[in-house]
Amino acid sequence: MSTKLDPTSASTRKQTLDSVLSGIPTTNAPVFVETQPEQFGFRPLTYRELRRRFWHMSPGLLAFALHVVSHADPMTPTLRWIIVGFSVAIGLKIFLDFRKIQRKGEGTGTAAVAGYSFSVLLTILLFPRHLEIGLAVLSILAFGDGSATLFGLMFRGRRLPWNTAKSWTGLLSFFAVGTFMTAWIYCGETRNPEAADPSVSFFTSVGLVAPAVIAAGLAESLKSRINDNVRVGAVAAVVMATVHFLFRPF
Repeated sequence: MSTKLDPTSASTRKQTLDSVLSGIPTTNAPVFVETQPEQFGFRPLTYRELRRRFWHMSPGLLAFALHVVSHADPMTPTLRWIIVGFSVAIGLKIFLDFRKIQRKGEGTGTAAVAGYSFSVLLTILLFPRHLEIGLAVLSILAFGDGSATLFGLMFRGRRLPWNTAKSWTGLLSFFAVGTFMTAWIYCGETRNPEAADPSVSFFTSVGLVAPAVIAAGLAESLKSRINDNVRVGAVAAVVMATVHFLFRPF
């Protein structure tokens, strides 16, 4: 059985479609979709994220413990093993419980834990006579990087032009909190009664640690497949050691 098409009906439908399309204005100008920056305002963090921030920042408390405990300079083997043991215990605890603080789509946490732990431990072991360098790297990771995520998630705000996943709030928090806390820790370690070198003031410490904090903060803000703990730790260690040996008054 065959069906014949009505040429008159098809022509009528085509004319109707042409008349509709002719009413749509055309333009050769490019089309831009304007996106509004995220509004600045407080947003409470989830329990999972608060727990994640705690484990990220708590290792920095080790530096304050050393402020009240006199220790030999260079470090004794006993102190080295205490620091290594503390780092391994904290790192292992975070790694084994990482699923409890894991974000959606995140890996197993190996790179995050290893980047954090190794950058601090290697700096401390490479410069046993200058423990303040390793503690500064620890502070930048714990309080600089930690506060960037904390305040960035809590207050959001305008996105960075080179990485829309990050905000100016987070980056400026990294600079401000990271510089203050790292200078405090660096200055405190130089005042160890058994230190081999003269102590430095808090304001001198600010000038010494600020380049490392700024460089690490910018490294953290970049788009990269490399875990931010690896980037922040490596950059902080290199810049902090360079500035320390070039500009620290001995």
